Amino acid sequence: HRSDLLAILYDACLAAGVGLQASKDVVAVTGDGGAAAAECADGTSYQAAALIAADGLHSGIRALFSADQPVCSGFAAYRGTASIDEVTARSELDEVVAWIGPELHFVQYPLRAGQIYNQVAVFRSRRYAADPGLADGEWGGPGELDEAFGACCAQVREATGFLWRDRWWPMYDREPLAGWTRGRIALLGDAAHPMLQYLAQGACMAIEDAVTLGAALREQPDDIAGAFRTYQKARYLRTGRVQLTARFYGEIYHAGGVMRELRNRMFQSGSEVAGFIGTHWLYRGIDPERPFG
Repeated sequence: HRSDLLAILYDACLAAGVGLQASKDVVAVTGDGGAAAAECADGTSYQAAALIAADGLHSGIRALFSADQPVCSGFAAYRGTASIDEVTARSELDEVVAWIGPELHFVQYPLRAGQIYNQVAVFRSRRYAADPGLADGEWGGPGELDEAFGACCAQVREATGFLWRDRWWPMYDREPLAGWTRGRIALLGDAAHPMLQYLAQGACMAIEDAVTLGAALREQPDDIAGAFRTYQKARYLRTGRVQLTARFYGEIYHAGGVMRELRNRMFQSGSEVAGFIGTHWLYRGIDPERPFG
């Protein structure tokens, strides 16, 4: 469960002496001189040797490097977790199970050693397709969810009843970015390379970023800008490849027609590894001791 992962990371930060300042809205940053600084909306400011912005898809700091905007896929996602005993329409497999079809898919898997069950429903919004000018919240609502999954098998239809319906997530990413460091400022995670969820790699790539950045700073402790450049060079092609591959796998999952037939033939070839041929490079991971070569 992501809250368990966050708790592990948070505890590690506290043990390392990292302080957390909550409810701070950073409105300006600098990092071209001998130090980095951040100014907040409440008038407070902070100075440090370096500034790492991990402020997500809608990163304000990214504007230092690019004028690009998030790209809407037109798909919406619903999520829901519950005690595993409460979810009657579940797979009995102790692993990720994905139901895929034209313009939609549904995912189920256990968390916390089988104590709770997580489900995710994703579908293309017909409302957004008809009017891409609609604001978030104006498309992808519960009515569209029920319409999209109404033709699915009984198990999936029943399982959608265990999703949270008071909130849904429009799915966005951005175009890959070659440069996300300048002086003593660097981006990390979704701020640098937001991606669609089809490979489930957003948090994974952020953790790889952190490992790589940490290694670069250890090797170049007296050259922050140089360490940031080393980090960027090691990461931008790998993360860009994940971004673009995630888009492609979204097309594969939601395919119709000939593409659907080709996908089925590939996934049903008799070998479990067949579905992972296109991502073997990803799951080999990185060398945590020297991730930049």
